[in-house]
Amino acid sequence: MKFSELELGQTATKIIHITPEMVTGFADVTGDQNPLHTDPAYAEPRFGGVIVHGVLLLGYFSALLATDLPGPGSVARAMNVRFKSPARPGDDVRIEVKIIELVPRTRKAVLEGRAYVGDRLLLNITAETLLEE
Repeated sequence: MKFSELELGQTATKIIHITPEMVTGFADVTGDQNPLHTDPAYAEPRFGGVIVHGVLLLGYFSALLATDLPGPGSVARAMNVRFKSPARPGDDVRIEVKIIELVPRTRKAVLEGRAYVGDRLLLNITAETLLEE
């Protein structure tokens, strides 16, 4: 999408079903074998079971920005995230983004996003992207 096609308030949403294979695959690819993500017995006392890597969820935001809004050709410039609650394998995570600022001089779009499981907030994010014309 081109910068000239964007509008304040535009939104995009995606629902991702988190599988155990996604979590173990992410742990394998990144080397993040923290037992909170990989060992149910270890994670049980603290979180009631394994939790999803927060950065895995962040990756789904990156994918939404790259494919839906602003879309192909956009370049991530900055992401500021605050994690609020963990997701677990088996959860359906709803990811939402909304354009809150457009800067024509630099073709920058600023988006706010949130991730939820049901009504439970998992994280807040602000992202800046740069676009071609």
